Amino acid sequence: MEGPTVFKPKRYPTNLLPQEHWDKRVCYVRGNCEKFLNKVHDIQVYDDDVWVVTLPKCGTTWMQELVWLVMNDYDFETAKNTNLEVRSPFMEFNYMITTDLEKCLEPIENLKHPRLIKSHLALPLLPSQIWDKKAKVIYVTRNPKDAYVSEYHFIRHMGLLPPQCTIDDYIKGRMYEKDCNEQFDNMYEFYKIRSEPWLFYTSFEQMKLNLRQVILDVCKFLGKSIDDVTMEKMLKHLSFAEMKKNPRTNHLWEIEEVRKKTNAGESEFNFCRKGETDSYKKELSPELVKELDNFVKEKVAQYGVTLNDLLLLNNEKKSYTNSMFKEKLSFWEKVAQRT
Repeated sequence: MEGPTVFKPKRYPTNLLPQEHWDKRVCYVRGNCEKFLNKVHDIQVYDDDVWVVTLPKCGTTWMQELVWLVMNDYDFETAKNTNLEVRSPFMEFNYMITTDLEKCLEPIENLKHPRLIKSHLALPLLPSQIWDKKAKVIYVTRNPKDAYVSEYHFIRHMGLLPPQCTIDDYIKGRMYEKDCNEQFDNMYEFYKIRSEPWLFYTSFEQMKLNLRQVILDVCKFLGKSIDDVTMEKMLKHLSFAEMKKNPRTNHLWEIEEVRKKTNAGESEFNFCRKGETDSYKKELSPELVKELDNFVKEKVAQYGVTLNDLLLLNNEKKSYTNSMFKEKLSFWEKVAQRT
């Protein structure tokens, strides 16, 4: 993998966070993507757009499928017959594969409205019209310790790591590379503006804890309704067991394109791998778990918050529904908690 380089956007969202924040902010990117990012900065954003923005391996696919169904009147038939990457394209993907600056944004430009677009870009690298027009953005964060582990398995399968690179090697590299702060800047900036009415901020952990409530909150955020029967269908369709065996949500085409580019050999891999929280504790040595815990604690402390704050695990979350709403767990919610 190429090392990180510094990139300065055309301008920063000073209408969201003050200039003094951006004066200190360093954006790191990987690969030769400056022209692409400058093009992204200027693209047309529409009022009815919905953008799912996350860091990699933070529940992006899970939220994409959820949001697409809500936006499209719970059309499970189309969802089961059309790949998610067609219904909700990953904005950066075409350029990553082809480096064709002229055609790289065609998948989102040709998408029928209302568009659901996925991106892994940081707040200051997103299209500037998102900050100005305030198109709807759904941001999902995740415990970076789990994200690092999931990321390792994914990029190793993609042929993007040397064969000798162990999971411990990869985690230590993520901790001590010069762009190690990028992950935390990304999380904190969206957390800081979470009260913006056009932004829905949640976490992978919240989705695991109470998927029903997250669905209700997304519906409210998008101005949609859902009945009890449809809710049960959603909970089943979005359960980890169903997502893992669903070829439409496992990015098979995207994975094949990446593996062709990297000349990766045959390898069995499922994009929806485990879907667990705190799984890093099972995969890393006790010494590295302790080192990683201390690293993350120190990184988030620089913003005056805790990791639980960022993950909305301190009973402070932006709910779009009655906070007193409670009901028994459905069968599929119980299944999800066991996975």
